[in-house]
Amino acid sequence: MLVMCVMTGVSAQDGDITDSSSDILLVSENTDLSQVDISVAYEYADDASKITPTFNIVNSSIISQDYDSSSKLYNVKINSTEISSKLNISISAPGYMTQYKLVDANNNSVVNVDLLATDSYKLGYDITAKADSLLDFKNADEVLAITTAGVPKLNGKTSELAIDGILNYATEYISYGRGNILMLRQTAVDPIDFCFVVKKGNELNAAIFLNGNKNEVYLGTISENMTTSQWNALYKAVGGENAFSFASLANGWYDGVTFDVLQEAAFHGHICEGTLGGYTITKALLQYYPPIKESGNGKQSPGDITSYKVLGIPGDSSNDAVIFFLDATSGKTSYVGFNTTSTGATEKMIGFVRWNSKENKGTIIVMEYDSDSNKALFEKETGITGDGSLEQLKYNTWWINRIYNNPASLVKILIEKEGLNKEQYLYLVGIEDDDEDGEGHVINATNSHGLDYAYIQSLDLPNATRDNVIANKGSLTYDDFKAIGQRAASTAKSIYENELGVKIRKDMPNLMVLTSAGYVMINEQSTEACWDGLFEELGSRLSRKTLLPDHKAIWTPLWFNFLLKQDDGSLMSIYMRYNEDGTFFIGEYNGSQVYNINITTLNNSAISGGISANAYPDGNYFSIQSISNAWSAGPAFDQIMSFLFHNHACPGVQPGFFMVDYIQENFPLNENQSYIYIANEQYCKDDSLEYILDVSPGLGNYLVQKLTSDEYKGADDLDEEGILIIWDSANNIGQAVAISYQWPSPDLSAYATSESKRAAQIQAFIDLYNGRDNPILTENYHKVAHSDSRWITQEQLQTITSGGEGSSLKYLRSLDDVSKEDLLKSIKDKENSNAESNNTNTNTNSNTNTDSNTNTNSNSNSNNPTGVSNTPRSYSSVGSSSNRPASTSSDINTNSDDSESESPSDDSGKDSKSYEISKKPVSKSGSDNNLIYAVVGVLIIGVLFGVGYMKRKD
Repeated sequence: MLVMCVMTGVSAQDGDITDSSSDILLVSENTDLSQVDISVAYEYADDASKITPTFNIVNSSIISQDYDSSSKLYNVKINSTEISSKLNISISAPGYMTQYKLVDANNNSVVNVDLLATDSYKLGYDITAKADSLLDFKNADEVLAITTAGVPKLNGKTSELAIDGILNYATEYISYGRGNILMLRQTAVDPIDFCFVVKKGNELNAAIFLNGNKNEVYLGTISENMTTSQWNALYKAVGGENAFSFASLANGWYDGVTFDVLQEAAFHGHICEGTLGGYTITKALLQYYPPIKESGNGKQSPGDITSYKVLGIPGDSSNDAVIFFLDATSGKTSYVGFNTTSTGATEKMIGFVRWNSKENKGTIIVMEYDSDSNKALFEKETGITGDGSLEQLKYNTWWINRIYNNPASLVKILIEKEGLNKEQYLYLVGIEDDDEDGEGHVINATNSHGLDYAYIQSLDLPNATRDNVIANKGSLTYDDFKAIGQRAASTAKSIYENELGVKIRKDMPNLMVLTSAGYVMINEQSTEACWDGLFEELGSRLSRKTLLPDHKAIWTPLWFNFLLKQDDGSLMSIYMRYNEDGTFFIGEYNGSQVYNINITTLNNSAISGGISANAYPDGNYFSIQSISNAWSAGPAFDQIMSFLFHNHACPGVQPGFFMVDYIQENFPLNENQSYIYIANEQYCKDDSLEYILDVSPGLGNYLVQKLTSDEYKGADDLDEEGILIIWDSANNIGQAVAISYQWPSPDLSAYATSESKRAAQIQAFIDLYNGRDNPILTENYHKVAHSDSRWITQEQLQTITSGGEGSSLKYLRSLDDVSKEDLLKSIKDKENSNAESNNTNTNTNSNTNTDSNTNTNSNSNSNNPTGVSNTPRSYSSVGSSSNRPASTSSDINTNSDDSESESPSDDSGKDSKSYEISKKPVSKSGSDNNLIYAVVGVLIIGVLFGVGYMKRKD
């Protein structure tokens, strides 16, 4: 069986190079085989020992390629029956532009190839080399890399190959499996930034590069023990968001926080009290109310009978944490959250429903972390006071130590009730159409009510009984987990060779590994080191799109799925589950451990069902086959990351890609502007929208109020998916629009099963997103649009984000349609009227308080559109903003002990993203198009009140 050694679109990312040459075809003694000898040189010479190139012959078949170490040539054997007088040979390698050579079969010389690196790869490689020259990786104890590369685009293309450049240059120091490279979630229009950190003893030093510039903007300490003047220098050089983001991640890494927390913090943007609080709440939930498991049958890893639904108030970072660790994403309709503080809920609360769909019963739990009590305990134990960024970094360290020593001391369980029925459950999470409770009782469609604390308190239900699942930490090391990955890869190589006659080599672009490693835990230990074992055997990496970590809940099994794409389009799959006794379960179908799961198989329900039942007894066949078929269609990196975050591919995820493009093209952010999005029709697309628009509940700029279908159905078959608000913090007004989507009408007549129809639609969407034609989309293409545009005030924003008096969309439609100019004029007139009124009642008290620190913990709501008073010492409500009043900023410490202490100027160009600690929407600056302004309050949309800095996404 022949294997295609190159897959279209995998390696040629920044352009191809074609060279017409008179190089030779060498004919071997075997009349069935011919051989071409090829010499490959790389732009970066050291890559010769790190990368294996892939060769392909246009309109011909490669039989094998072997490297001759003595001649340093690749001996490429070709099927001679397909050879013509001219051969068009392609040579590709990860990170390099594909080159084509036209070979004359009548000559007999070596084919010489000089591969040029792609722009993204060069950026990552060169900046890493520069960082090494500044920080001396060789003499460091450990090295950490943090980057926004990936989804952000360079020259119109996603930038994941910059990560490959980092890893190839710093192979001895940095790897995915070591957990010391973190990819910050960003949008396509955000800059590509890099931060390298070295640990030497108790010192942390960093070299930081911004906006794709290869000259560092900062070189110096990033330790929580830095002086205030050193913090000021860091802040001025890189801006508030980056300063706290990089510093919090670096110090959390130094403190030994586990990779699962670091990975979630990179998704969120930084480590803060909310991030750590959400992790602690998750651990407590799983201790007292773990998932209820079904009985295993000997082959399977017992699956979950129950599922978790999360009820939150967007704006506190803990929302992102619990969603991430439980894999309870909005796109899987597992999260509902908008401002329900009017019901008695607080922003630190998180509600959970452990729902049993078989019994139509559930347990409801409400938990919180007490920020004030925890902060008071921190001050008592450490003697550290103050709410600035340096204090926040030390507070993080204190939290991290308590998480692993006494987590129960950090959270409270407020409500524990069992016997929640279906009608009560649907009241909280919402249901778009009428349903029934299984006993003949109709449940009317209802909008979601989320964390309605008064309703939950009023439920006349018995107290729930806690379990007490104490998870003991295992003793497996990095090397042990790496060996698990190596053994899985080695076993797969043997199976492919034994059953298919295919010899697997490193860096094959048509071999992909999908795995739960990196998300799931074994005995309280994270499993990312498996990635290094897979890479060592196969060269598989996320940055090459050949190792795909599938987002799974932390308690689920560790598994690996290997996929070989063949030249006939077959997707030959091998599934393995790691058992805690050190053995592997290997799936089989009809006596074979390798089986085809491509769309042809999916179109045969008997075969596909047999593979699912026998080879995939753990219930993850859908996730694996859907992502595998999507990957084979050549999706862009941002699409892949969305599928992985959602944990499967489906047509429902894909409208989010087009909605984000529509939003960024039609409503680009200007200075002092930010996005807020409220999901009204909730389904899979919300995960892709959240991931690539860089909005989330923890940032406070992504809310969910699920509406009934009667409410979100628009005109002309357009579903009004949600409300987009472009908020202007300078003028305290915003433009709110309903974003609508119309589905295409694909021709699926060639497909017989729902699985094959789904796969065909996924591929059609991928082609559409990447500008390629697809035969099933001949007419009735999809459509993104907006309607119900209204300019709104701060008060109206608060009403919308609080559920719009029952329906945010209905409330939006009820507002008067006034122009921006008229709205600003009415606000100005009102201010003038109030000023005149105040002048008639002048207070003659001349004892003005001139204390410059009185605003540090201000509860004023003048800059907070939600109108919710801010808690004075809440470390989870910290943010940064370039337009904050300098006099109220405590991040630039004016009491520096050893140097000047000036506030960074707004024209520095470095304050590119802003952060709240618990809540802030995304905002773009006029110059860099990426300033996020902080929001302090339940929703987070204001300016910083001088409390401290947290990297965006809290």
